[in-house]
Amino acid sequence: MLKYFADKRNMKILVDSAMPNAMEVFSPYGEVVLKPGRDIAGDDLKDIDALMIRSVTKVDRELLAHAAKLRFIGTATAGCDHVDEELLKQLKIGFASAPGANKESVGDYILSVLLVFAQRYDLKLDGMSIGVVGCGNTGSEVIKKAHALNMRVVKRDPPLFAAGQKEYGASLEECLNCDFTTFHVPLIKEGKYKTYHLIDESALQTKIGKGFLINASRGPVLDNKALLTLFEKGEKLRVWLDVFEGEPDISYKKLIPFLEGATAHIAGYSYESKRRAAYMLAVSMCKYLNIPLKSSFIVPLPEFSELDIGRIDSLDRDLISRLVFSIYDVRRDSYLFKNRCVDGKSFDALRKNYRERRELSSLTLQNVPIEYKETLKGLGFSLSGD
Repeated sequence: MLKYFADKRNMKILVDSAMPNAMEVFSPYGEVVLKPGRDIAGDDLKDIDALMIRSVTKVDRELLAHAAKLRFIGTATAGCDHVDEELLKQLKIGFASAPGANKESVGDYILSVLLVFAQRYDLKLDGMSIGVVGCGNTGSEVIKKAHALNMRVVKRDPPLFAAGQKEYGASLEECLNCDFTTFHVPLIKEGKYKTYHLIDESALQTKIGKGFLINASRGPVLDNKALLTLFEKGEKLRVWLDVFEGEPDISYKKLIPFLEGATAHIAGYSYESKRRAAYMLAVSMCKYLNIPLKSSFIVPLPEFSELDIGRIDSLDRDLISRLVFSIYDVRRDSYLFKNRCVDGKSFDALRKNYRERRELSSLTLQNVPIEYKETLKGLGFSLSGD
């Protein structure tokens, strides 16, 4: 366990060491203690005022048994299925997540996967259909990029539909019948909007021979056992997964060779998203504890930040692919995963030692012809003069 001591500050903040800018963001408020998220235990919280975690730390009664001083918990994730929020309300412990912090990162990830499929199977994408299940922060970012590719988007989000937004009323079957289907839902284990095993054997049967399926939400949203059974029967399914049941100890490791691509739950792991999430938690903590905000969100320039494309003749799929892959080519992460992930330790090692990528917005395109500006901005690039 590493410690940072700040003189004359009385708060003590325990932070998942996977947050790369933890010292920068949280040290203005007190002593910062870093520890790997999976190793955080109840005894670590005895004299802690605030706890900052990621999805690998489960917040339950056991963890909080000795947390007498704890006043605030933040999770640097959008999903909160690892946190017992009702318990926190009972204990009067403040809580915040970081919705939207990784939306650009996940959007870039899905875009890169789509372009890999397009190259691999000689697809145009223009005019093809994509079903987006879950249209919140990350789903909306995927929708924006799909529109930039001139794809036909079918949208399903039951809570938004119930709230009166009729454009999100597509059925699950309609989404599965699209050329691509991608999932961006929280893990909900029961109730009206249950997503646990949302992609069950029946749903997978619907997808057989009908394009591509991508899951970058939560592992149990897709029934991994049912998927493996269909693969072993020889069924034609083209699937790309960033998340798995049982991770880090993947429940059905035999799945991996059958997959078109696979990664270690890193869709939201961009350089910007991790740092953005920590800053958002600092803002929430300060608001809840009624203390002055002393942190700021500053991201340094990447290795290359500008590119002049003023002489392009056409913006076709191949040029878009080269531009996107110059910032993030998901095939590298998939190759490393398929060759190095053998158990829970190696899964976590891929995450811990992840070479953070920059988001597409980190690249500013210069002298973009006016007819291509809308497309490139929709894909996520920054444009000079905007």
